[in-house]
Amino acid sequence: MDIEVNRMSPSTMELLDQLSVVCKRFNVDYSAASEKDRFFVEAVALHEYQLKKAHEQGLKRSEVPPFLGLKRTDRSNDMPA
Repeated sequence: MDIEVNRMSPSTMELLDQLSVVCKRFNVDYSAASEKDRFFVEAVALHEYQLKKAHEQGLKRSEVPPFLGLKRTDRSNDMPA
């Protein structure tokens, strides 16, 4: 059986870096974390990554899915990402 290993894409590496930052911020050891804690830090990291990418493209927050589906105010939607 041959095992093929592929290099991760730059965007995947950026997302994993963001996950690491979020884990440090919330003092979460990802490998030992509960499913609930993993879900939370993954959601925060993904949202922050999406906001960063939208900001780089000059988009508004309304272009990024809201965090965990929470409703945003119109004021927040009009702000830059």
